[in-house]
Amino acid sequence: MMDKARVLKAACASLGARESDPLSEKLMEKVYDENASVFCPRSLCALFPIKSREDGVRFEGADVVLAGESIKKHLAGASHGLFQAFTLGASLDKRIKELSIARPSESVALNAIASVLAELAADELLQKEREALKERGLETNFRFCPGYGDLPLGANEAIARALNAAKKIGLSVTEGGLLLPRKSIVGVCGAF
Repeated sequence: MMDKARVLKAACASLGARESDPLSEKLMEKVYDENASVFCPRSLCALFPIKSREDGVRFEGADVVLAGESIKKHLAGASHGLFQAFTLGASLDKRIKELSIARPSESVALNAIASVLAELAADELLQKEREALKERGLETNFRFCPGYGDLPLGANEAIARALNAAKKIGLSVTEGGLLLPRKSIVGVCGAF
């Protein structure tokens, strides 16, 4: 998986540590080591040709319309959209909840570690997909997620459905557009 030292340093920084704090670093390392088995990364990627851009970006082979000026700009000139879904799994959510009752400081630490790990691992998996696409003559821009700019959170559901994420990796979306498990990421890159 990811470089543990990098994850722990970023997790400490996400909680506001500006310089070395031996106690926090020790807690983070303990929590990481004791809970590493609950990180169950799973991901999906699929490439969909862009069909039209008039009333939102529409994709061939996917019942998805992404609305808003931000996503139109992000995908301007792209021939395809690369959909991605990533999760660290439901067992992590359960463990964070258990720790919130028994050892709250460890729950906060695990939550921070998991947030960093999810971003870094999703980026690493996306990079592998980009390398495969490059062999096919396609370049991609960055992952644009629902909630960025004016792309509504509700777009999470359409992207997850197009990928069949619930069945394939256990990622679902609430009515409000939030992802479950919590340490999950859904987004789209333009492929050019």
